[in-house]
Amino acid sequence: MLADRQGLVRVRAAFAGSVEYRVKVGEPVWAGRSLVMVEGDREVETFSARNAGVVLECTVAEGAEVEKGALLLVLDEATGS
Repeated sequence: MLADRQGLVRVRAAFAGSVEYRVKVGEPVWAGRSLVMVEGDREVETFSARNAGVVLECTVAEGAEVEKGALLLVLDEATGS
């Protein structure tokens, strides 16, 4: 999860599974804040913010099944403090 030149971080699923969001669109977050969890057949991964920012977009429905590489969330670190 690295920010692009505009300070946007795009969180993608590392494997197929179901999605559980820990944040909402527009919510400010801090470094270390849990953002989203993906639960697969044999593994669970939780993505946390590396820096402060604001959640711009949650791209799939809560509980949706996603494939590996699916875009899950967009975070704007440029607005973080």
